[in-house]
Amino acid sequence: MPIEKEKAGLTQTVRIRELYSDDTVVALNAALLERGVEIGQIISVLNVPGQAMGRPVPPQFRVLYRSN
Repeated sequence: MPIEKEKAGLTQTVRIRELYSDDTVVALNAALLERGVEIGQIISVLNVPGQAMGRPVPPQFRVLYRSN
C-alpha cells in the first residue's frame, strides 16, 4: 500500500516559487503573510549577503516555497 501512495505522489505537479525580503524577521513574516505562504510550504530560507561595491544592495532573505 505505501508504494501505491508514493507512485500517486509522483504524478502531481509542484511549483517552486521564491521571494526576497529584507533581512529582518519582521519583514520576512510580513512577506510570507502577504503571499499566503504557510509553514508547511517553505522549503528553505537562505541568507543573501549584501553588496557594498558597485550598486549597493542590502542583505536579504531568499525563501523557496511550494505554491498551491
